[in-house]
Amino acid sequence: MQVLTRATRHLGFLAITVLAAACTAAAPGSMTPIATPGPSALPAASGAGPAGPATPDRPGPSSAPVAAGARDAWLVVGRPGEETFRVILASSGEEDFELPRGVPDATWGHLVTVTSSRPNSLIEDLVVQPGFGGPARSIDGAWRLPTVGLDPMPVGVSADGSTIVLIEDRAEGAAPTGVSRFAIVARSLRSEPRIVELPGVFDYDTLSPDGSILYVAEHVPGPLAGRYQVRAIDTATGLMRDAIIVDKRNVDEAMAGWAIDQELRADGMVLTLYRGVEHPFIHALQSVEAWAFCIDLPTRGVDDSSATADWGVVATADGRSNLAINATLGMIVDVDPGEFTVRRVVDFEPSGTRGITLAKFGHAEAGAVGRRIVTTPDGTAVFAGGARGIVRVETADLTVTARALEGTAVDAIAVTPDGSTIYALVRDGGRIAQLDAVTGELLGWAAGDGYDRLVGVVPW
Repeated sequence: MQVLTRATRHLGFLAITVLAAACTAAAPGSMTPIATPGPSALPAASGAGPAGPATPDRPGPSSAPVAAGARDAWLVVGRPGEETFRVILASSGEEDFELPRGVPDATWGHLVTVTSSRPNSLIEDLVVQPGFGGPARSIDGAWRLPTVGLDPMPVGVSADGSTIVLIEDRAEGAAPTGVSRFAIVARSLRSEPRIVELPGVFDYDTLSPDGSILYVAEHVPGPLAGRYQVRAIDTATGLMRDAIIVDKRNVDEAMAGWAIDQELRADGMVLTLYRGVEHPFIHALQSVEAWAFCIDLPTRGVDDSSATADWGVVATADGRSNLAINATLGMIVDVDPGEFTVRRVVDFEPSGTRGITLAKFGHAEAGAVGRRIVTTPDGTAVFAGGARGIVRVETADLTVTARALEGTAVDAIAVTPDGSTIYALVRDGGRIAQLDAVTGELLGWAAGDGYDRLVGVVPW
């Protein structure tokens, strides 16, 4: 199997800035400040979206894809129906590499991938640089790496890199079997995978940092839609612990919802933001010690399916805050990282509402979109995108200091390693906008359209 398609360029040190990871900081207050609510500091897109008629600020299909003076970058993107990611040059659309879906290490020196097929699947720990080899192992059956919430990037590798967890890849439309299967694999790929079979319907939740505990969400049948309970499996034995992990403050509360976003902290705390029937909430799981708290978020907008999908959660780098932000609803929720309670809620005026359609809340899962909220590594700012554009939030006082692409739905954000430029995947037409993080200027649009994933930026 050819795992990396090499074009004409030599792959240097590949260190893609993944949306799930922290991005390099821009200077505090680097975007154009906003004194009072009003027009965006960036040229606002019309309701027709970037695919509409060409303007000086919104090039048409035949226009230069990036404005004069714009900074160029190599972007990692995907299109509907494609399992792989492509590394493209923003200005021309030139394709450099085709990368398999996988879980990278911190520097993208290695990439864990799984090729699902029948009667067996291939697990590979690809050495991205130098060379394109690496150990591989076949496993009987069809398996794949899991995903969590609306982020299309695979997960399933412990923070220390020692353990890989796979989920069974069932054929589309296949009838439920009543059994959920997980494969626990040592990263060395030298030993036989351990297969865990659980009666019932279970989803992957997370791994403890050292890979010793696998957490799964068990779907509980009954009248309460979306009800689940979290269980712990010791990976050394494959045995599930008897105890159900409940909210320590309310042990009798039934948890019900659908995962939207997840943030893994270095201390083993895993913050999973759920869309609930009555309100969104954060399930805060201490994956080292196997206990949890649930933190209820405001109910506003719960019956708007567009807005509920725009929640995201991040932990600031200084460890002082866990922030849940919804740029569409105009809400910032500051969760105390020690007490696991809502410390304050800050409302801000949402950006322009052009092109927004409210829809009654439903239970169908949205398609994979991407990471809408990213934070700078020094904890000074968070960029949040949603159905009405992008806002920049200063973590010191939770003020919104800049807005971008007002009235345009944004499905994913990536920040360049130097923090100077933001790339934003807009929903209408699948175009990628290039924004100057210092001046707030809309620099132009990356070449091509029809993208459904924006994973990150390659620092070349």
